[in-house]
Amino acid sequence: MPNLSRRELGLLGMGALALGAFGADHAVTAAEADLVAYPARLAGRVAFLHVVAHPDDDLYFLNPDIADSVRTGGEVTTVVLTSAEAGGGASFAAARQHGLRSAYARMAGAEDDAPWRRSVLVTRGGEAELCELEADARVRLVFLDISMGSYTGSTPEDENHTPLAALFQGTLTTRPVLQPSETSITAGVYTRDQLVGTLTDLMDHFLPTVVRTMDPDPERRGIGPKERAWLTDSGVHTDNEDHTAAAWFTYAAYADHRARRGPSAVRLDSYVGYGNARWRHNLGGSSAREKLRLLGVYGWADRRKCGDPVGCGDRTVGGDAARPGWSQSTNLRHVGTTDWLRTGPDGRLRAFAVVGGHAVVWSETAPGSGKFSPGKAVNADQSTVSSLTPHLAVSVGLDRRAQLVGLRAATDPDRGTWTQEVVVSGERPDGSFTPWTALGAPTGAQTKDAHAVGCPTAIVDGRGMLHVFVRNADMTVSWRRRDLVTPGATWTDWRDIGGRRVRDGLTTALTPEGDIELHAVGRTLWTWRIGAGATGEPQRTHSALPPMGDPPTVHALQGGGALLAARAADTGVLTVLSRPSGGAWRPCAGKLGGQGGFGVVAIQPHGGGVFLAQRGRRGVVEVVWQAQVGTAGGVRRWLGGPGPILRPSLTVDAHGRVVAAAIGPEGALYTARINAGDVPRTLTWQSTALA
Repeated sequence: MPNLSRRELGLLGMGALALGAFGADHAVTAAEADLVAYPARLAGRVAFLHVVAHPDDDLYFLNPDIADSVRTGGEVTTVVLTSAEAGGGASFAAARQHGLRSAYARMAGAEDDAPWRRSVLVTRGGEAELCELEADARVRLVFLDISMGSYTGSTPEDENHTPLAALFQGTLTTRPVLQPSETSITAGVYTRDQLVGTLTDLMDHFLPTVVRTMDPDPERRGIGPKERAWLTDSGVHTDNEDHTAAAWFTYAAYADHRARRGPSAVRLDSYVGYGNARWRHNLGGSSAREKLRLLGVYGWADRRKCGDPVGCGDRTVGGDAARPGWSQSTNLRHVGTTDWLRTGPDGRLRAFAVVGGHAVVWSETAPGSGKFSPGKAVNADQSTVSSLTPHLAVSVGLDRRAQLVGLRAATDPDRGTWTQEVVVSGERPDGSFTPWTALGAPTGAQTKDAHAVGCPTAIVDGRGMLHVFVRNADMTVSWRRRDLVTPGATWTDWRDIGGRRVRDGLTTALTPEGDIELHAVGRTLWTWRIGAGATGEPQRTHSALPPMGDPPTVHALQGGGALLAARAADTGVLTVLSRPSGGAWRPCAGKLGGQGGFGVVAIQPHGGGVFLAQRGRRGVVEVVWQAQVGTAGGVRRWLGGPGPILRPSLTVDAHGRVVAAAIGPEGALYTARINAGDVPRTLTWQSTALA
């Protein structure tokens, strides 16, 4: 039995500050890109805190972001809520925890069976175990060991509610702690408030800059690609309800933490769980291989002799982690868009992002200066109970003033309520922004459900009409609009404009005629064209395209036609398609590489070529340039900048230079500029913090 010391939660040490490594960001060929990456020095302290239900959720669903976070040199803490004993009891729970310690040791560059400093942590619900890797004290695991037990619900309507979901929703008032073998923690009991309070305490003491958890609002069962659904869906969700409840508890604690901590840059990200198996996979290259290797370490695939009588990992996973179809993808719940770097009315670039649950804007000091003023809150009416999810859709009107559209999540302080709604804020003539206007959430006609809404996207047409689109619970598209030109104009109601089995991650483009194109991917690419006229009706078509691993990004060309950037399914290779005006989509780029990244891809046409930017391998920014679209070869790429990032953006500044931008894990803006006429070997990344 390990020698455990007792520690009060309030006395936890914070660990040493460490920053990412310096590095020049060199242009390399596609073949060389898998060999090098040059992360930028981060502008401030970074710390990551993950909250998951079971001791493999982080490896299946959050990686490669966790492994990439360890590489930043920042603090990495993962909190596991349940003992996950399933039918194996205390010994199986202990073996799973051993496997998780081994996987984190591997991520930190230590031996799989490297020693950990293990101590008892006194929480509001009893005792938990704190594990700190002796070889790298920045890496920590916290096991709360709430028993999964045999609870199956009290009524037919909630028979699939797991213990965590029942605790959050009030069906259960308490849940006991299970003592895994080889631990000195004593028994305890958690109420809902005690568990929220414990997570709040952990956030207060570890002071993360990024909090990560599971999907609080998964896609609904019975809608979408059933044939790819895994059999362990539970309740009405396409996910294990323990995963969903872990997110609910995290959101509630995050709200309390923000209220107690005050203004800060802490970000909350959510990840899709079993839903990864419902869509085509997006991971390839080294990221996919590393993810599977770490799951193999957790699953004790090598059956090594580690000297632990309970076993060295989760043998139900073993070396077969790829079988369920979860590990081959990593998907953010809030997919977002790449349109957040925009030119303002005076020609200066402005970057918009959600930091610490509220909207922030950085403004260029002068058009084309390459320097930005510190980031400032967009408006002051920020609540600590409700917060924006980490995504903003940004459009500009005829006057170049910005229109911001986001998704606001609210965790009711009372029992068991979690909601989200679409919100809009517009820029006034003096540069200030209006308070958020709530547009609610569309209700699916089939599901009768206003949950499971996607990330909104927005665009202003050639007549000055602001259009907002969002995927609803039925996996179709809902639409609202408002005339920005006519004084006193009001919003239309939500209207379902169809589509079928649409994946979250909508993208819009403005044609040279001032019409709108909306694109959404499902089994095919759905396209809606909406004329700029007041009575313009959506014209819907669909096209058969090669399978995509992530939602596409479409950019309209000034001379007509459009370019589409996406990630090929299963391989993760970056792909560009072109469509002439009135024509069909066709591949138009050579071998662009990019394996190992995930998420939406930014695209910026330039001359006869195209620039792409993505969250690349190791979580850093990957910028790819093909000088002439439609030709083989001529591809250059830069791997670097901050990391891990979510979604980068691209645009052109007042001097005609291409600008790449990303938000670092500490909440700072990073930008780099490229002169396509004199392609640099090195990208210089500039960081700008919050005010």
